[in-house]
Amino acid sequence: MFARALLPALLLLAGCSTADGPYPSKEIRLIVQAAPGGTSDTVSRVMASLAEGPLGVPVVCENKPGASGALAFAFTVRRPPDGYTIGHAPVEIATVRSLGFADVGPDDMALICMVSKTPPALVVRTDAPWQSLDELLDAARKDPGGLIFSNSGTGSIWHFNTLLLEQRTGVRFTHLPYGGSSPALVSLLGGHVDAAIAGVGEVVAHVQSGKLRPLAVFDEARSSVFPDTPTTHELGYEFGAPAWSGFFGPKGVPDDRVAKLAGAFKQAFDSEEWKELCLERGMTPVYLDRDAFRTFALEQSDFFAGELPQLLRMER
Repeated sequence: MFARALLPALLLLAGCSTADGPYPSKEIRLIVQAAPGGTSDTVSRVMASLAEGPLGVPVVCENKPGASGALAFAFTVRRPPDGYTIGHAPVEIATVRSLGFADVGPDDMALICMVSKTPPALVVRTDAPWQSLDELLDAARKDPGGLIFSNSGTGSIWHFNTLLLEQRTGVRFTHLPYGGSSPALVSLLGGHVDAAIAGVGEVVAHVQSGKLRPLAVFDEARSSVFPDTPTTHELGYEFGAPAWSGFFGPKGVPDDRVAKLAGAFKQAFDSEEWKELCLERGMTPVYLDRDAFRTFALEQSDFFAGELPQLLRMER
């Protein structure tokens, strides 16, 4: 009799889901689209760690590399829109639909905020014969397709910059894609490829250790971590597409939960730890709130929809 009397109360409690209680009340999963060790992974883990305090719960990163981020993006947008599964939002959220990897883009996401931009750098091993970008390009002209460039995945932003380099200089390389910048750089360090294009923050430790040599930074202004390395603009090649990092959730996450996440990431962004990391890794701290980030990401999606197919046809 006691059990029967207690049953309605137990059923009532069972019906009160976590979504009905205060948010957040359990750990948050942050899905990272790249392999451990690159810029995306570093940004995600540092921001997650800094956001845990304001949120009051753990933010646990989970790497799901593959298909230039499409696997991670498709996985994340299909999670329940409760704010407990979010994703790292790199520039590739604006490219994978144009590549045909997944029918997903910024318009399918609850964008939270953007926190940084990162210029690319072209690097070779220090035992390579090329001391400058022009020397490498001269070698490529003499042997079209003979130089092998590793990248963080077909259609990734670093692959895109390699295609831009080919387009603007008239040379041809052989492209070797990986599931992130970290394995792409391991391939370069191991002597399996001739060069790589990756974020300045991804190569800085290898440059400082004397293993890699930067030949150019693809930007207008020189990098704070490579002040002696010329930019493509200085060398007469006015191109370069930076990577950027932000965060998103599945479409339909309640506005108050998006605001809670954005507020936590803004506190992390304003911290001295984040400013120091950006300085050390050559990243530019840039904060865009959810509305500004959405506008920016949709503009980027339109840009790449026009540029990527043309560049990929040129590669074939």
